Amino acid sequence: WAAPFDGPLDSAFAIQSEIAQRIVAAVGVTLTSAERQRIVAVPTTNSEAYQFYLQAREYGSRPGVSKQNLEAAVQLYALALARDTAFALARVGLSTIHGVMYQLRYDPSPARAARQREEAEAALRLAPDLPQAHRAMGYSHYVGRRDYAMALSELMIARDGLPNDAGLLTRIGLVQRRLGNWNGALSALDRALRLDPRRPALLPDLAGLTYLMMYRYAEAVEAFDRALILAPDLHSAAVFKGRAYALWQGQLDTLRAALWRIPGDARLGVLGSVFGQRAALLHWERQADSMLQTVTASSAPVFEGFHSFLPVALYAGWAHQLNGDRQAARASFDAALVLLDSVSRERPEDDWRLHAARGLTLAGLGLRGEALRETRWIERSQVYREDAVTGPAAAEERARILAQVGEVDAALDEVERLVNEPSWLSTHTLRLDPLWDPIRTHPRFIALLASQPERSPP
Repeated sequence: WAAPFDGPLDSAFAIQSEIAQRIVAAVGVTLTSAERQRIVAVPTTNSEAYQFYLQAREYGSRPGVSKQNLEAAVQLYALALARDTAFALARVGLSTIHGVMYQLRYDPSPARAARQREEAEAALRLAPDLPQAHRAMGYSHYVGRRDYAMALSELMIARDGLPNDAGLLTRIGLVQRRLGNWNGALSALDRALRLDPRRPALLPDLAGLTYLMMYRYAEAVEAFDRALILAPDLHSAAVFKGRAYALWQGQLDTLRAALWRIPGDARLGVLGSVFGQRAALLHWERQADSMLQTVTASSAPVFEGFHSFLPVALYAGWAHQLNGDRQAARASFDAALVLLDSVSRERPEDDWRLHAARGLTLAGLGLRGEALRETRWIERSQVYREDAVTGPAAAEERARILAQVGEVDAALDEVERLVNEPSWLSTHTLRLDPLWDPIRTHPRFIALLASQPERSPP
């Protein structure tokens, strides 16, 4: 079946609606009233506004999610809304971009989160039944308020209108994962992958990392490999694959090969910088001199990732510790503390990564009481208590601080919990990481390593 359609560009929505209705009639499908309304709905009567909207979407979806492209998307959405203030889909898009800017910490200010929520609320006022508006509100709850139950509620409303939207299903899976609903996350993942099997970013982010936390390392590696087949330059997938082998088998060759193959200025998404990942690997390998060379080569003062905000000087301090140079280590820890205290005045108080880094730095300086205050702050934080993805990362950092200041039982209580629940920790990384050295010979630590089964493919 085929038919020609002709008309001016400013009638594109009418042509689109007519095509959809003829196809529905040709295949004999019966639509609900809501589905019929969506077919004939016109998102905006202003063709110029729609053109800016399409340009904004293109910038916002470009690979790499750079700050520059996101800022361009914000400007283009603003131009669309200047021509049609009632353009609900443009409000949705603008809300989403604000959320991405906030989530990726390009702008972690409360004002950015507020702008995300305001645009989502405006979209819902303009179009209460628009599934995309509910999706935007769900994302606002997810990012700005970390209210994962409310986020899931809004996203499930959106799913009723967008049942085959792989991106929406991905977001549902991410929220389910934050709530600790691992089977729900995998179910959403499976559905999203069947709908969009060639989406490379979906494989490492939702599939690979979910399997990684669940200790299903073989499946995690398979997901990273599939992503790399689709997008060989997806450097984060290559690094995550290397980390999976470290967690699974204690094997570092894959990670080392990936990190020294990737250009030093490449971005690794949630993992941060290549230099930061190299420094972490060299720390595991106890190559102090190479660590110092790496931190010297880095142009950034901080190695920042989604789960870390570690000053370069802190890594230098650890390297000097490995070399037994206490004076140089102390000087580096002092420099790290000065930087962290300066940054803390500019960043939100609830950034747990700063408290974790500060606790590790204070432990390096031997300031036990102050370091323990940071562990108490982490323990009281919303992330630690309510987030099944980031919470284990915060708990691991808390345990490393406790180990460094000699709180053996408290550190091991945390570690024992982590290795028996979905987490980012394994017995292999416990063996590798020098920060566990102060408790390494304790009978409980030795017994813990001996009691953990080797993780094998399901």
